[in-house]
Amino acid sequence: MKLKGINKVSKRLADGQRVTYYYAWKGGPRLPGKPGSAEFVAAYNEAIAQKARPKSDTIQALLNKYQETPKWKGLAARTQKDYIGHIRKIEAEFGDFPIATLSDRRARAAFLEWRDKMAVKSRRQADYVFATFASILA
Repeated sequence: MKLKGINKVSKRLADGQRVTYYYAWKGGPRLPGKPGSAEFVAAYNEAIAQKARPKSDTIQALLNKYQETPKWKGLAARTQKDYIGHIRKIEAEFGDFPIATLSDRRARAAFLEWRDKMAVKSRRQADYVFATFASILA
C-alpha cells in the first residue's frame, strides 16, 4: 500500500549503526514500526486524522460552525457561493487565530489592518469580506 506524504529519514547513531525513521509528513509525528505493518498504517491514519481536525478554539472552528447553522442554510445559493470565497480569504489570514484573543483591543487593529491591505486592490471587495467576517463573528 502506498501512503501519501511519508517522510523517510536515515540517521547514523553514536555507535555507528544506521537507522531509518519514518514520519507522517515533513515535520510530522514519527511513525512506529516498518512501512506496511498494521501498527505503521494505524499510526499514519491517526496522524492524518489529527492533522485534518481543526482546533476548537480557533477562528477556523467558528467558520466551520457558521456553515452548519440555519442562518447559513437560509442563504441563497449565490450568496453562499460568494461567502465561501470570502471565508477562504478569512481562513487563509486568520484560521489559526485563537478565539480567546478576540477580546483584545489589538485583535480589532489586526483585522482592520488586514481589511486595509485588501482595500488596496479593491475597496468594495475588502468591505464585503470584512462584513462577512463581522457577520460570522456576531
